[in-house]
Amino acid sequence: MGVDNRQIQTAVLADPESDDPVVCPTDAAELDEFREEFSGTTFWCGILLGGCGGQLLTRRGNVRVSHFAHFPDPDGVLPPCGRRSRGVASADHLYVRAATQGWLRSQGHTPRYHYIDRDDAPVGTLVEIELSGHTLLLHMDRTMPPDWDAPEASDIILGPGVQIDHRTLARRGYVNRVRFVSEGNQRVMMLGTELPHVGTDWDFELADCTVDEHGRLITPVVTRLRAARAGEGRTPLPQPRAENVEGPVQIGALTRLINAAVREKETGTVRQLRDSAELQVPRCEGQALEHLQRAIDHANDWIGQQDRTRRRFFTRLDEAVRHSHVFEVSTLTPQIRRLILRDEATTPQETGILDAADTLLQEARRRAAQDRQKAEARRAAQAQEREARRAAQAEEREAIRAAQAEERRARRVAEAQEREAQLVAQAQERKARNRARGQVQSITGRLRREELSATEQEQLVEDLVLAAKEAGDLLSADEQRKVDKWTEKLTDTSEQVAAGKASPAVKPQQDKITIPAGMPAHLAPAAAAVRGALKKAARERTTTSWDRLEHQLGSALPPLSSTERIQILVQIDRPTAGDEPLLSSLLAAGDPHFACQYYRHVLAALGLDAPDDDEDLRDVVEADAEQVFTDRRFR
Repeated sequence: MGVDNRQIQTAVLADPESDDPVVCPTDAAELDEFREEFSGTTFWCGILLGGCGGQLLTRRGNVRVSHFAHFPDPDGVLPPCGRRSRGVASADHLYVRAATQGWLRSQGHTPRYHYIDRDDAPVGTLVEIELSGHTLLLHMDRTMPPDWDAPEASDIILGPGVQIDHRTLARRGYVNRVRFVSEGNQRVMMLGTELPHVGTDWDFELADCTVDEHGRLITPVVTRLRAARAGEGRTPLPQPRAENVEGPVQIGALTRLINAAVREKETGTVRQLRDSAELQVPRCEGQALEHLQRAIDHANDWIGQQDRTRRRFFTRLDEAVRHSHVFEVSTLTPQIRRLILRDEATTPQETGILDAADTLLQEARRRAAQDRQKAEARRAAQAQEREARRAAQAEEREAIRAAQAEERRARRVAEAQEREAQLVAQAQERKARNRARGQVQSITGRLRREELSATEQEQLVEDLVLAAKEAGDLLSADEQRKVDKWTEKLTDTSEQVAAGKASPAVKPQQDKITIPAGMPAHLAPAAAAVRGALKKAARERTTTSWDRLEHQLGSALPPLSSTERIQILVQIDRPTAGDEPLLSSLLAAGDPHFACQYYRHVLAALGLDAPDDDEDLRDVVEADAEQVFTDRRFR
């Protein structure tokens, strides 16, 4: 498929004959916004831009600037296009209407715009603005000299770079100028006035200018100049040109006139001169007759060729009209009008074909205008939707910021409350540990002073151990030695009693776990600590293990044998009702090895049945753990 590298910067909207121009942004990011703004609108290489009338697309520039490009045909071939100017200034003559229409209407004028297109003045060179019998002529092409004596122009305004010689400027007294600057994807018109030996003054607004009753553009500079000339008794207006007096046509000049008319392609003039030459044939003889006859033959040949071309054009136009080929009609109609502009009047058949073409184009323009209105309405709706979306996003962002601020405030309040609670808890903990230290001192004093039975001593030592654990590092070294002394003493006494009761003939079996009926006193603190940890895990809906308990409880849970662990769990779950799950199921669920090896002993000691299969036991443990989570959720 062909790639169009002509880098066209301007186009027209909606249809090939539109006079609504647009400039393609060169920046890739701006092109994305441009495409969104004009979504649903077509771009064309406009006839009024000197283009081919083909449809254009926007091409995103990665290395070069973004630009318009032609659509290739189905075979991938790019259409031929004779458009000379493709830059941002190539549509300035179309921006004249957008810049001046509202300004002229505000002065009571009803302007009509004509974009002249002929062989000596291609489209874009001249822009005529009709104003109630007067004409403002904007000369936009710097390569063509202005016709200062053009009879149809009430005032001539020069475009960018159009030159005026010093003598003409001095004779006229001034000349108004126009130039365009880019703003986004639009072009903005500026007016100025050039004075001899002074230059151009651009320092005024379009609203400060008017068009007088003679159809002349009056700027603030012209107003000041007229006032100054009136004071001097002079006039700033250009002097009228002298009328040209046409002399009689000589017979010898007919040949040159015919040949010149043929070169200039003035078909009507060629016909008139040929007819005049044929009337002069009887008056000529010899070499003059030979030259005149040759000119007549040349004229006839050229007229015949023009007639054939004319018939071919009208045939193609008629065919295009009958098949409603709008693009071809819009291309052929201007060509035919240029062809007949310098020829004789059209025949009734040709007039009918042109009228049908005009009707078809008017209908196409009407549909295009409707499409433009729909596109503008769609763009307006999209802009409104974008604005609403931006407003909603801004509101959402504001709500998020407010929520975040509220969350930060709540977090600060919660952190302050937590710090306060921690301080209160620490204070309470210090009070409890101080009370426990006092209790240690009181118990050791009683043990030392009072005569107590073995049972009373054992009970006091158990209370001493619990108080010592609660007091922790607040105990002095001497107080800790006293606690250790009484604990060892109680342990030695318990071992002697157990040894006296044991049979010397029975050897303990290492592979069988025997659960004593009661739990030793030194395990009571550990049992209390484990019970608290399991209740905390139940509230947090999580399982645990002995390793995790040792890490969590620290010195409150000394190293234990399997038998001691079972004793502690039996002591913890002994008060549990028969229809409630065991707290120890949380430890069994989090420690599969313990569940398989020892948890059955816990169940047996509590008078509960346990499945023989390990998988069945695991299912029972998991079900009991879930029930513990449910029962103790709000305790």
